[in-house]
Amino acid sequence: MEDKRFDNPVHVMIGGAGNVRIVSSTREASECLLKYRWPKGTGPKHRSARKACLDVLAGLKKTTAARRAFEAAAKESGLLVSYSKSGTSPA
Repeated sequence: MEDKRFDNPVHVMIGGAGNVRIVSSTREASECLLKYRWPKGTGPKHRSARKACLDVLAGLKKTTAARRAFEAAAKESGLLVSYSKSGTSPA
């Protein structure tokens, strides 16, 4: 399974308060989904993101599908970080 890079990374607050992780590939997204405890557990968007990542790594889907699903799961759990001129904030 070849790792697939995202066109634009996804920033998530995971692994401890104030710890922003920059997720740049399908493999990194998979690791975040499996390794860390998510506040909302493994809901539908979390499961969908895991499946999308596996499908991309297996060559069944495009990388954009994994990125989009991972971002949706992070947003649903309150982990997605957005950047503005005033600084970092949850999305």
